[in-house]
Amino acid sequence: MSCESDVAAVSLTDLRFYIHEVRLLAADGGETAVKLQPGPLWQSEDVALLDFESGAGSCQNGTQQVNTLVRGHAGAGNYTGLRFRVGVPEHLNHADPLLADAPLAYSFMHWHWRTGYKFLRAGVATADDGFWLHLGSSRCEGTATDVKGCRSANRPEIELPSFVPDKHVVVIDLRDLVDGIDLENGIPSDCSSGPAEVECEQPFSALGIDFDSGTRDGIASVFRVGTRE
Repeated sequence: MSCESDVAAVSLTDLRFYIHEVRLLAADGGETAVKLQPGPLWQSEDVALLDFESGAGSCQNGTQQVNTLVRGHAGAGNYTGLRFRVGVPEHLNHADPLLADAPLAYSFMHWHWRTGYKFLRAGVATADDGFWLHLGSSRCEGTATDVKGCRSANRPEIELPSFVPDKHVVVIDLRDLVDGIDLENGIPSDCSSGPAEVECEQPFSALGIDFDSGTRDGIASVFRVGTRE
């Protein structure tokens, strides 16, 4: 699925997300942090932005630039797994985006009215229906740059225990994200992480998040291991 091709009459409308705390797992259970390589558009030492939409076709609200790689390095080791967290670290989430460096300077990934970033933007559409998800911290108290805290962090930790860096890639399966959501009723629906939005329950579960508390709850089925081509 891409912005210019569909799968079973379902097309992609958006897919962008931040990740941080990238770690490689050893066979003995130990973990090694991946040091992110800062770049001019997509990465700082703290966070990376992945962007799979091209602004073309069905992704009309997107941008032309894409980024499907995370760049970093770790010490040599026998690594057999991967962990990372989706989202922006708490100490960066409520800073002023107008003063931020990339990849936190993009207004399309910021929730001005929620005093923080959209950790993940994803959307799909059929001919006359659709669904989109904006994941971010919720139940926050305070104002921009002066947030006292958020009761629902909504930063899922992804664990892939059978990942070997030189053999595998991370696959995102959006089918699980919208499984159970009716895309044929002609009524577009959405989830912006609000406590009253019942449409959030399925995608939150697929991301391994408890919708009520915003904490980790089970395995994130949206992400899985694939073989390098």
